[in-house]
Amino acid sequence: MENTVDQVKKNVENIKKFVTPFFNLAVNTTVYGYHNIVPTGKLILTCNHRSDMDPFVIGSVFPRFISWIAAEYTTRIPLFKDFVEKTGTIPMAIDGNISMASIKKVQQVFKNGDVLGIFPEGHDYMVQNDFSAPLAKFHSGFAAFSLRNKVDILPSVIIPEEETITDYPIPPLVRAFMGMPKEVCDIKRRVVYKKINVVFGEVIKYENYAHLPLDKGMVAVSEETKRRMGELQKVDYLKK
Repeated sequence: MENTVDQVKKNVENIKKFVTPFFNLAVNTTVYGYHNIVPTGKLILTCNHRSDMDPFVIGSVFPRFISWIAAEYTTRIPLFKDFVEKTGTIPMAIDGNISMASIKKVQQVFKNGDVLGIFPEGHDYMVQNDFSAPLAKFHSGFAAFSLRNKVDILPSVIIPEEETITDYPIPPLVRAFMGMPKEVCDIKRRVVYKKINVVFGEVIKYENYAHLPLDKGMVAVSEETKRRMGELQKVDYLKK
């Protein structure tokens, strides 16, 4: 039986209650910009994506339920498909051919007045495997979701202070057997956070771009979101 929205939210809340205390022991997290979090209503949350820990980092400190967008291939990881169904995660193709089923799930998130969580870099930052590099190129799908559904965007970033870079735990052959794309199979290292800062920025209003044709609006929203997130990574108070 398909999980109802209320059941999914209850599942996530139970997982957070159980996992968050252990997660906080492993990762020292400081949050800035908490006042920028919109308490109610439909919203798109964007975040940089340098570690597979990122959705758990944001989920542990964000006070609202988040339906995350995840690459469709991740559902081939053992046990993850069941996790996706129980937590309201929305699998989506990475080749740009977004299915109608995925679009309907996104629209349902907004209809429910909930938060859609997206990593605009996709897996590209982790694929390039240079963890000192700036933000990778953004995919503009989130901007289309914003403009077509009249949804504001809350930019956020995860800034590491202490972390370890380790060998990727799943061998390339095993990843290939699970059906992961070649670029993911070739990833050599992953980030494990120890001490981090999470920063939430000011909301980006969709209405400021609603007058533009969709293609130009998508570019403008994507560029502004990336600019804002880049600025959040450089905020002065984190250097004190």
